[in-house]
Amino acid sequence: MELEKIKWNDEGYKAFVDYLKGAAESGYAEFNKKITPQSGCPIIGVRVPELRGIAKRIAKGDARAYLDYITYEHKGEMTQEEIIVSGLVVGALPLPFGEMCQRIRFFAASVKNWACCDVAVSSFKGIKKFIEEYKIEIYRFLRSDNPWEQRVGLIILLDYYLNDEQNAAYALDCANGVKSGEYYVNMAQAWLIATAFVKHRERTKNYLESGFELSEKVLKMTVRKLRDSYCVSDEDKAWAAALRLR
Repeated sequence: MELEKIKWNDEGYKAFVDYLKGAAESGYAEFNKKITPQSGCPIIGVRVPELRGIAKRIAKGDARAYLDYITYEHKGEMTQEEIIVSGLVVGALPLPFGEMCQRIRFFAASVKNWACCDVAVSSFKGIKKFIEEYKIEIYRFLRSDNPWEQRVGLIILLDYYLNDEQNAAYALDCANGVKSGEYYVNMAQAWLIATAFVKHRERTKNYLESGFELSEKVLKMTVRKLRDSYCVSDEDKAWAAALRLR
């Protein structure tokens, strides 16, 4: 199928979904359902590398027409694969700041599980150009009532705000401000903190010792991630285990 030339209307989109179904692998949908038990949307069973290739081809064509179609005209429920491709297309385009924010907002509102979130957010490289400006968008996500939007905000912090100490401190403060009982939000908080520990050990260690205000559940998840990491020393793993005894 020539995804670069497709006309994004009802007929063209149906042909695209049929193409996705044709790219599915036998048994892969069931595997995906096992690792996303709260999938929240149908799963076709297309592997991520294939979805990335599909998104790149769409991005070479009338990608804005595709994004406008799913934003304003698409009717009915999207599959996990459709949601992921929509996010990957956003990530593939060199968008100006305002449009990038708008497109990512729509994507975040469509997320139904951790896989939709994490695969697509890793492609939002344009955020690197607007590290300071984008913080207002992160605030919007973290204050949302939608736990998947909260996870989008946290994974953005994990992927793009841990490369220097100043922004790592900002990311840790943001994680501290999220109060949620949702498992996948809590796990994103723990993942962010554990990754920050590997990249900025002393700052994150101090944070865990004195500035940590999150739940016992998040602390437990964080300690587990630190103890499972190959990038954390045995001494630091023992230190992390002792945190739960305080």
